[in-house]
Amino acid sequence: MSIQQELNPILSRVPGWENADIQAERISGLTNANYCVTVNGERFVLRVSGRNTKQLGINRDHEVSALKAASAAGIAPELVAYLLPEGHLVTHWVEGRHWEPVEFRTPEHVRLLTEIVQRLHALPPSGAIFSPFRRVESYIEVAHRYEVPLRDGLDSFVKTMKVVEAEQHNDQSDWQCFCHNDLVAVNYLYNETRQSITILDWEFAGWGDIYYDLATIVYTHDNEGPIPSDLEELMLTCYFGEVTNKKRRRLQGMKYMLMLFTGAWGLAQHGMQQAGLIPAVEGFDYLEFAEYLFEHDIRQLQDTITG
Repeated sequence: MSIQQELNPILSRVPGWENADIQAERISGLTNANYCVTVNGERFVLRVSGRNTKQLGINRDHEVSALKAASAAGIAPELVAYLLPEGHLVTHWVEGRHWEPVEFRTPEHVRLLTEIVQRLHALPPSGAIFSPFRRVESYIEVAHRYEVPLRDGLDSFVKTMKVVEAEQHNDQSDWQCFCHNDLVAVNYLYNETRQSITILDWEFAGWGDIYYDLATIVYTHDNEGPIPSDLEELMLTCYFGEVTNKKRRRLQGMKYMLMLFTGAWGLAQHGMQQAGLIPAVEGFDYLEFAEYLFEHDIRQLQDTITG
């Protein structure tokens, strides 16, 4: 079966596309499947919602609310259709490209992304609440349910998580606002002509901790590790103006939580895949990915919190 035939039952439900000339091409996706869809010469993106995403804490109604607000603010694609009950999305195509790591790691580009994050932090609540602490607990529970072998030392990582959460609770500054919570490099596009950024994939967006979004800037090219310390300091200065050791410490805690969240996400996805609830992803091993994070990034960041 061709991609076109596979997608026809979905594409035919988009208002106005019933008798259109449509071509579709797969472009990317882990949790979801994304397609570039050309309709009568105009391009769109179809995001086919992954199965069983509620076990990852994803609420499609909250996602759409966030997407609409961000689109109105000029930092997200325009929504064309929201197809229920599955939660498939169609948005307008956005011209742009992903930065390569070396291209991002410049003062001007770190500053530009940080300024966009400041704008999204001014968006209204979507109804969702994002806590990396509760998500980690939930993902570990999912992994346990599907009999994923949990590594030795996991209790130690969770204990360090409690330290980070206590520091968050003791922070009397204004650290809560609407956040994206998944600013990895594939989730935004840079338009060189307009010198602008459009943010994609709002499924984890919700009321949360500003330092978590800042941590994702540090690790936005997660396969390459964090940006250099001088650029991290520039990011903090751009966002806050005045940088204190307490702000640096809070960022360090959320960097740890970002990596712990990602590792726990990998364990949960592996368990769901082994149980036949989600399909395998060609060329990507969830368990191998998670184990690498626990052995390297998470352990190294743990040392900076507890040492």
